[in-house]
Amino acid sequence: MRARTERNMRGTDLNAVERPYDGCGKCLLGVRRLSRVKLATSSPERQRENVLTAAASVGAHIIGWADDWEVSGATDPMTRLNLGPWLRDERGPYDGLVAAAVDRLGRNVVDVVDAGHARVRGEEGGDGLGGVVLRADPYWQGA
Repeated sequence: MRARTERNMRGTDLNAVERPYDGCGKCLLGVRRLSRVKLATSSPERQRENVLTAAASVGAHIIGWADDWEVSGATDPMTRLNLGPWLRDERGPYDGLVAAAVDRLGRNVVDVVDAGHARVRGEEGGDGLGGVVLRADPYWQGA
């Protein structure tokens, strides 16, 4: 029985984008958030595809997921149940964050920066599916 290969619109094998931390400098944490799980426009599956595609577009990979469901965008990212521990360095190493959109991290860019991510730099995913890669290192260059 062959494993099903999941591909995005550009043919990238999305399953290959998820792998453990390896110290390569492009190990990203995937971040997903929904205020209401019912929202089809930002469903968990759609956010996952956008996150994986954005990571692949810069030659990075996803080492884990910080999923917060039924959480308002107004909630401070540092206090979110699953994202907060990563931001407080309680969960292990990672090189940056990737989300389907900035509003999956916080209410808006200002809230994300105010939460203590002043050195974060955004990069748009290159395939039109959306996604934002946020790096703690302002000098990092994608692939």
